[in-house]
Amino acid sequence: MNQAMISAIQITIAGMGLVFIAILVLWLVMALLVRWTGSRSDEDLTNEAHQAAAAAVAFALADRAGRKDLHEFPPPPTAIVSAWQAVMRGKMLNKRGSVK
Repeated sequence: MNQAMISAIQITIAGMGLVFIAILVLWLVMALLVRWTGSRSDEDLTNEAHQAAAAAVAFALADRAGRKDLHEFPPPPTAIVSAWQAVMRGKMLNKRGSVK
């Protein structure tokens, strides 16, 4: 093997090593961040559980009461064609010719 090929292989190995080291460092930083910021007290978890249970009960009661109070959106209005749109559509029809 000539010297150029050996240098190319060494540079490739060094680059790959740096990439894997950077990936491991990022993994370590993420693991530390999760450990430091991820601790939550049991009181917070039980409070969230109570809120979720209250929301579920409220939803069940509203569902049992019926769907009378639900707001229905009106259908969208029909397309109102402006003068500009009418002229442009007429031009398009004249350009294409009559439909048979």
